[in-house]
Amino acid sequence: MVEIICALIASLSTIIVAILSLYIKQIMGKMDRRQSLRERESLLNLRLTSAAVKLSIVNANAVMNYANNGNVEEAYTLAKDAEDEYERFQQEVTAHEVGK
Repeated sequence: MVEIICALIASLSTIIVAILSLYIKQIMGKMDRRQSLRERESLLNLRLTSAAVKLSIVNANAVMNYANNGNVEEAYTLAKDAEDEYERFQQEVTAHEVGK
């Protein structure tokens, strides 16, 4: 009788460990996906900030020199491209979250 109880306890423990390991594997998968999204967002945010700073500096130079040169258009294009890419990223993440 004691052997049967010990076998049952061992079997239940094995089942519980298997269930917990599956649950932990699912959580780790979600964490990896979130981490990659954070990394991508950080890179996009850096690009957007850099483009905005460049546009500000070029604008300030154009105002101080009373002249608009090709740098303003280039900086504007960089800022606009970065903003568009960041907005696409936000829409992609939002669409994925709503689709769950």
